[in-house]
Amino acid sequence: MPASRFCQAIESSPLGQTIPHFTWLWPAIESLHVVTLVVLVASITTFDLRLMGLAFRRLRVSDLGNRLLPSTWGAFGVMILTGTLLFTPFAARKYCYNPAFQTKLILILLAGINMSVFHFTIYRDVSKWDETSSTPLLAKVVGSLSVLLWASVVVAGRLIGFF
Repeated sequence: MPASRFCQAIESSPLGQTIPHFTWLWPAIESLHVVTLVVLVASITTFDLRLMGLAFRRLRVSDLGNRLLPSTWGAFGVMILTGTLLFTPFAARKYCYNPAFQTKLILILLAGINMSVFHFTIYRDVSKWDETSSTPLLAKVVGSLSVLLWASVVVAGRLIGFF
């Protein structure tokens, strides 16, 4: 199925047709999306600042990660849900061909790859550097890249309305 027909089918779906009919529903979904964005970016940035050695140097990396991970994943899950609900009624008209939206999705994918590489490589040896205030160079690079990617996701998301 070509992308245009797929996007049109999503927009024409019962869910896509229902959301715009409730004047309060779109702002409620969008507000929840933004609130969970703040939680997500705050928790990820907090962890990344520790990886970079710029904050929370007295906390063990693993302890900080264990504290933040539930809120990070919870916020990410809510953002996927609310993002899907925001996408559905305007898939073909506003999002599918929007370069800012496409960029946002690519940046989220890159942030996920960055996190996966970290967790499946560098973080496996966390017990060796967990209690030191200085983290390995690769952890600092991953943390820096993560902050850059998530800040870029926020900017791309904000730019969606301008394209």
